[in-house]
Amino acid sequence: MLRLSVVLLVHAMLTSINIAAQASAIAGTRYAQYYPPPHYGYPPPNYRPPCYAVTPGPFQGAARGAAGGALLGAIGGNAGRGAAIGAGVGAIGGAIRRGTARNAGACY
Repeated sequence: MLRLSVVLLVHAMLTSINIAAQASAIAGTRYAQYYPPPHYGYPPPNYRPPCYAVTPGPFQGAARGAAGGALLGAIGGNAGRGAAIGAGVGAIGGAIRRGTARNAGACY
């Protein structure tokens, strides 16, 4: 009985794999003649991306600073204090970095 159930299970698995492979082959021929719209994948001329796509913001800077500060603080003996100081410095650095990119015209 166990052998029969194993054979049926293997048969069901192989059948489902075969059906999935045929479905993906049909999908490949169905969308083969698709042409993307003009300028697809390329930004238009004089395009400025949003600042969150160009630079890390204050929260990402704070997270990075907290991680680094906790690591250095753990070496020094007080990880919590190092994380707090690192978060503050990282947040200020992230805000300055984003403001500088915005003033330079790299983003909006």
